[in-house]
Amino acid sequence: MSMDTIDIIDINWARLELLPATPYTTSGASSHTSLGLAFARQTGVHAIGSDIRYDFDAWPGDFAISNAGLPMFSESAHGGEYLLMHITNPDLLADMSASSPRQIFHGDKLAVMLAWQLRSLLLQKDKNALLLQEKASLFLERGITLANKKSSATTTRSQYAQDKVLHARILDYIEEQLDTTLNLEELATMANMPLLRFLRSFTHATGTTPHTYITERRLQRARLLITNSNLSIADIAADCGFSHQSHLGSAFKSRLGLSPQQYRKLPA
Repeated sequence: MSMDTIDIIDINWARLELLPATPYTTSGASSHTSLGLAFARQTGVHAIGSDIRYDFDAWPGDFAISNAGLPMFSESAHGGEYLLMHITNPDLLADMSASSPRQIFHGDKLAVMLAWQLRSLLLQKDKNALLLQEKASLFLERGITLANKKSSATTTRSQYAQDKVLHARILDYIEEQLDTTLNLEELATMANMPLLRFLRSFTHATGTTPHTYITERRLQRARLLITNSNLSIADIAADCGFSHQSHLGSAFKSRLGLSPQQYRKLPA
């Protein structure tokens, strides 16, 4: 089985793909350098640049840059929504100095924001080609900037590892309680941190604030229900922790540029 794609579009110098949260197995080496950002937590098995497979735990906000020709195997029982950009014009990478064949940057706020904007544009029925190219260019520029900071991946690795261990239980709890009312003080208490310190630490680990992350996860769950069930929009809003149907509609419009009804009418 290979990764299915929610949407894919060529923009002259790059190919953009929006991969869904479905089980997958993929292997091979891309002929192009790629940039990818995870919208959700994802676990599975990887083999990158060798035949040695190991367990991985990719977090929301993980931003990966992989060189062309790098052999990769990846498998996940559940997957996770993922934005992938293949750079088909290698001249655009002339200024990038990669310190390794694959680099991963964690919780970069600008990369996360640009990925959300690209996702929204990819989901539109009538796509704005100029705006897509503009946002994709900024996404590439951010990748090049991070890659050229050769010490970035190593200087933040220790802190990121600490944050990841600390917040793993928080993310699991959020998933279990997504349809309930969650509050910042409760999450900070679970992390055994003062509120402001927890806010900074969570944002550093995921690239978003707790409120923004919870809204994103609720939207991802709502999108799955809208696509794969006949539940009413009101029932879906309640099942996903939104206070009412208009709250869900507002979040959809703000994050995806579509209403829930418009999203339901998108081609399967």
